[in-house]
Amino acid sequence: MTSRRELIGAVAGLGLSMTAMPSWAQDFTPIAGKDYTVVRPPLPYAQRPILIHDFFAYTCPHCLQFEPVMSRFVEEARTMADVRIVPVPVAWNESYSVFPRVYFAFESMKRMDDLHPEFWQWVIRGEHDWKDSADVEAGVLDWVAQHGVNKDQFKKLINSFAIVSKYRTATQTWKQYGVDSTPCVGIAGRFITAPHLTGTRSGTIDVVKYLIDTVRKESAK
Repeated sequence: MTSRRELIGAVAGLGLSMTAMPSWAQDFTPIAGKDYTVVRPPLPYAQRPILIHDFFAYTCPHCLQFEPVMSRFVEEARTMADVRIVPVPVAWNESYSVFPRVYFAFESMKRMDDLHPEFWQWVIRGEHDWKDSADVEAGVLDWVAQHGVNKDQFKKLINSFAIVSKYRTATQTWKQYGVDSTPCVGIAGRFITAPHLTGTRSGTIDVVKYLIDTVRKESAK
């Protein structure tokens, strides 16, 4: 888990095995306060679609490790007509505010498949000497230029009204949820679960599915 109190550091072991973990037993009922937390007050989202917010940070090695698990769930969720996954990039302070804007820029450019994974690896595993936000942005611009993106055009894009607006919306979302660590997953504006709560990455997805079913059953009453 990476909290807002942490900055980029050396990539350490996560303490959560990447080996396959058994899923929750069919009769397992996740426990509020242990496997997930209840958002109070709940956020005023419409009942449908059920919004699943994927909170992550480019500066979070734990998020990078969780990403393959979350991606498999995203593919599975494509068959769920009443569920919508919303990625929410997080920057814990203004020094790193460029990172969510980069995410939305890649999305705007339709370059998520090729640039997003490589960029994330570079942020986590590359060698950086960033002292302030200007250093971070300069490093980012150098990186995109090395990957065939016009540096000046990209700088304009990440500072454009559309991208900055998406960044502000993302920031508002994680703050409204009360998110204080990543990775974590928000469900319908009502619940939060995360690997550090469930103990495993696959278990986190099991709890997400359980909470989706909970929301479905409650709205059907």
